[in-house]
Formats: sequence, C-alpha cells, structure tokens
Amino acid sequence: MKLGIISDVHSNLIALKKVLSELKDVGMIIHAGDIVGYNPYPNEVVKIFREKNIFSILGNHDRAVITGDTSGFNPFAAESVHWTRNALSDENLSFLKTLKKREKIKIGKTNIAVIHGSPWDDDGYVYENGLSSLFLDEVNAEILVYGHTHVPCLKKFGNGIIINPGSVGQPRDGNPKACFCILDPDKKSAEIKRIDYDINTVMQKIIEYKLPDILAYRLPLGE
Repeated sequence: MKLGIISDVHSNLIALKKVLSELKDVGMIIHAGDIVGYNPYPNEVVKIFREKNIFSILGNHDRAVITGDTSGFNPFAAESVHWTRNALSDENLSFLKTLKKREKIKIGKTNIAVIHGSPWDDDGYVYENGLSSLFLDEVNAEILVYGHTHVPCLKKFGNGIIINPGSVGQPRDGNPKACFCILDPDKKSAEIKRIDYDINTVMQKIIEYKLPDILAYRLPLGE
C-alpha cells in the first residue's frame, strides 16, 4: 500500500486540494503537523482533514491556535494565529485538540514514526545536513516522517528512511509549488513531488481577510 506524506498545509485550501488530487490512489495520507496558520482557509482545511480521515499530528501553529500562546512566534505568524483562533469554529478547534504531538503507526511490518520537529524537540528545526541514523534509533522506527522546516528532504540510512515532505501550503525552498511525497513502506522507497496551484487566489484572499500582506507576497517566492 502506498502512502501520501504531507506536512504544513497551513490553511491553504487551494494547495491542499491540488495535492489531494494527486494522492487519490494512495491507501492513507499522513500529515506531519501544522494544519492551520498563515493562510485564510482554516475551517475549510480542517473540515477536509476530518472528512477524509487524514492522519495528522499536532504542529506548533496548531498548538498555538489551541492555547493562544504565541511566544517565540514572529509578529506576522502570531497575528495569523490570533486571526485563525477567532475564525475557527468550535467544532474544528475541538478536532485540533484531539491531535497528539507525535504518533507511531505500523503499516505491514514497517514502523513509521510521525513528528513535527525533531525526536528531541517538538519545535526543533532540522534540515537535511543535520540528519543522522540516530533519529531513527531515537524513535525506534524504520521510517521517520517530520515537517516544520517547509523544506523537503529524503535521506536513506542503513536502518531506514527519513522524510520531510516539505510544505503543502507555504514552501520555503525557493520553489512555490506545493510539495508532497509518495511512500511505499514495503519497498522502503519514497519520492518527493511538486504541483502548481492557484497562488493568486490565495494571495487575494489573504489580503481580503486582512492577514499580514507579507504572508501573501511570500507565496510566489517560495519563502
């Protein structure tokens, strides 16, 4: 069974729909945190997660929306958290509250750990050059899925694979296309993929809803 691996949707409904259109044949979709934040469609995105039973953990923006605590956030991120907190329905906020900080699932004989930051820090930023086989040892799994950086990477070690599928809703690697991954856990193989989406519509809605303008202008830059 192939799996869709995504992360950091960040309330970007338009990007999410395009990615899901590419994942219609996978057996399961795993999301490595940050369903909401930054972008203008939090209720629509959470509704899709609920209806499609997308397996997700809690990201730092999800947690901030639940608690209202934006300490450590830059002013633009903090403003988007407070906007999202006010916009989100009680039902969708309750859904976010059910998410765990990290999860482990078993597909066939393969253990998959899902975290947002690093095995030692849920909010830690880890880029490809900082990865090692110790990450897999720490989570006791053959496949580790994480997010948070919005930068995709795929690295194989003797004891397994580490995957960051990049960001669906706000890529930061200089490529504005929505990013995701398709994983075959039985074969221990994975592929990072990109897809165009209607960025202009999202930008216009960000500005219309009076979220910080920078959140709109960074999308076509992939930063």
